[in-house]
Amino acid sequence: MKDTALYEQLLGLKTPWSVKKVDLSLTDQRVVVEVVLKKGQVWADPTDATKRAHINGWSERQWRHLDTCQFETLIKARIPQLKYSDGTVEELTVPWAERYSRVTTMMAGFVIKLLEACPTTQAVCTLTRLSWSTVNAIMVSAVERGMLRRTEEEIAYLGIDEKSSEKGHTYASILTDIDRSRVLDLVPERKLEAAVGLLETLTPAQRRSVKAVAMDMWPAYMSATRQCMAQADIVHDKFHVSKYLGEAVDAVRKQEHRNLSQAGTSPLTGSKWAWLKKYPDGRSAEAISFRALNQLNLKTSRAWCIKENFSQFWSYSYKGAA
Repeated sequence: MKDTALYEQLLGLKTPWSVKKVDLSLTDQRVVVEVVLKKGQVWADPTDATKRAHINGWSERQWRHLDTCQFETLIKARIPQLKYSDGTVEELTVPWAERYSRVTTMMAGFVIKLLEACPTTQAVCTLTRLSWSTVNAIMVSAVERGMLRRTEEEIAYLGIDEKSSEKGHTYASILTDIDRSRVLDLVPERKLEAAVGLLETLTPAQRRSVKAVAMDMWPAYMSATRQCMAQADIVHDKFHVSKYLGEAVDAVRKQEHRNLSQAGTSPLTGSKWAWLKKYPDGRSAEAISFRALNQLNLKTSRAWCIKENFSQFWSYSYKGAA
């Protein structure tokens, strides 16, 4: 099979499109596939069925495609600008890419899979050798298509949480569908007005179908939930409850350390992380040292015991025992 026929098959090209030539550059590690239109091709005018569209000009375009044996692969073509009888001019849509896109549909699909698997957008850029703006444009386009496909379905369990950026100085509130593991929407800020606006992106019927909303103990989120869906239970997730318990132990440690230091010496010096760690191996040097510290009958010891005893709470299956 010729290289031109091979790429016609790989790209799924049909008349009037065909591959004219394939250029391979070992130095640049690049493959350039030139696609052309059949000579004399005409197009119907969608604004007037009795007329043909006129070619108003040509644009030299190229698209990034999936790599060929680790070689960067580009699709190159001259695309006609079609003018219709009503004066409208638009670029012909090619079968291998969306209009005005700089990557092929296959490449965009691969990037979306990488975005789902990689922790950051920059990681996808590194793997694909695409610019951040190109990868972000693919992601935005995918989100827009997903939003158009979304239907008004019942959502039983919601999650609302905050996401910070710029060293914690900028916040966004995120609404998720827990059962389907998807983000529903997000808005800037984490104030009450923002939280209410976020919940109101759901239709009235969807809000009535919500049974519970998982969140941290941020007052704005709790107030917004009571205001927009009073029937829903408010559930504080395990992570944030454990976080608050750990912070409470540390607050007790700080205060007790300050008091003991003023009175003379404090055994709590440098022990912050000792109270927050887990000791699965009770025979380790760290575990033995912590047990000696914990047996000094300090207020911090009692606070730590309360935190540890609370861990049994997650194993209860009904309210009476809890």
